[in-house]
Amino acid sequence: MAQQVIDRPVFDYMQAYVTCTVISALEKLGALDQLAEQGVVPAELGYEEFLGEATFRYLAERGIVRLDGNRYVLTKSGRHLYDERGYLLWLAGGYGEALNSLDALLSRKQTFGNEVDRDVRWVAVGSALVGAADLRDEVMEIVGDIEFTTIGDIGCGNGHFLIDLCRATNAKGVGYDISPAACEEATQEVEKAGFGDRIRIVQADATDVDSVSHLEDVDLVMAFFFMHEVLELGHDVLVNYLTRTCERLPAGAYVLTCEVAPPEQGEDTAEAFGPEYVYTQALMSQGLMNGDRWSAAFTEAGFQVERIVEGRLPGSRLILVRKPLG
Repeated sequence: MAQQVIDRPVFDYMQAYVTCTVISALEKLGALDQLAEQGVVPAELGYEEFLGEATFRYLAERGIVRLDGNRYVLTKSGRHLYDERGYLLWLAGGYGEALNSLDALLSRKQTFGNEVDRDVRWVAVGSALVGAADLRDEVMEIVGDIEFTTIGDIGCGNGHFLIDLCRATNAKGVGYDISPAACEEATQEVEKAGFGDRIRIVQADATDVDSVSHLEDVDLVMAFFFMHEVLELGHDVLVNYLTRTCERLPAGAYVLTCEVAPPEQGEDTAEAFGPEYVYTQALMSQGLMNGDRWSAAFTEAGFQVERIVEGRLPGSRLILVRKPLG
């Protein structure tokens, strides 16, 4: 007897929630890469035996993995999910605990940044994976038209995107991240890739531009999903930050940033990702700006706006600016 198809959206939300959480957990444990490359036998992973088997059986029931002998491997759908896992890791890994405390935040029993916070490591790693998955083509097109020798990646996460760009462009790199765990992982990935002589990883709170070392040697700064962290402190603070950045960079240096624009309001609005992204930023009382307002801020700080490109990532804008040569 064929299984009855039930048209009840509530179960779609349940499936999405559990799948997001499971995929994020397996990424944190380092199992997703193994699953993608050679498949896994749950008993060999060292997990709690009953729950480990139940986890992969659940993914099989949802069509994400299938059994190949005694080994679970990704299905075609699972491969797509693996390729775009950065979104799930960013959400469940980075903001999962904060969203789980939403009642306390709404009732003011707890405040963000004190009793409740995001996990900056997994926000950084998830963002880096998102950038590599959904921004790489546009980024490569943009950087292919400019000249530079050293990339400074603010919020480098695990370093994968920086390594990829340095490999593709033959540039040197400096990766900055506030998370010690992300920096440790990025350093390991740099060494594994054989780029130890070309890329250095620096732990820094990049919202304080004077704590970002080596900027004077960088002629391409990448700052993806970061500048709104400075905007949170006020528009004047943002312009001062960009002005100070412009002062420290060598003449002719570029800054390539990516931000998600706030969704346009309207009855027919059905944007992917944007509303969820805006809501997670609201947890931190952070607002967002559209491309025109970002351009105005960079111009006020002394940069020349070179290009604005709509990214494949829904709602994103890639903005390339340059410090004048003279």
